Amino acid sequence: MERAVVIGSSSFILPEDLPETLLESSPASAATPAQYHDAIRNLKKQLILSAFEQVGGSITEAAKLLGLNPNYLHRLIRNLDLRLTLRKDAKV
Repeated sequence: MERAVVIGSSSFILPEDLPETLLESSPASAATPAQYHDAIRNLKKQLILSAFEQVGGSITEAAKLLGLNPNYLHRLIRNLDLRLTLRKDAKV
């Protein structure tokens, strides 16, 4: 909360003021997130799944293809709930 107050440019805390990891994780409440954040989340999922398909399932190679650090890609996979999807794809 302190970070959002310090970074925020208005007197209200907006989604843009929150850490990206919070926005990437699944919503905990019944309220639906903004369309913008849904679109970004879905695009990230598609990019990661496509990269994994192109490199044959290697996290290191997928990270290189996406221009990411492998540790950050691991974090994205966890935050976007892609672990089971990637495991299923790897077994097929």
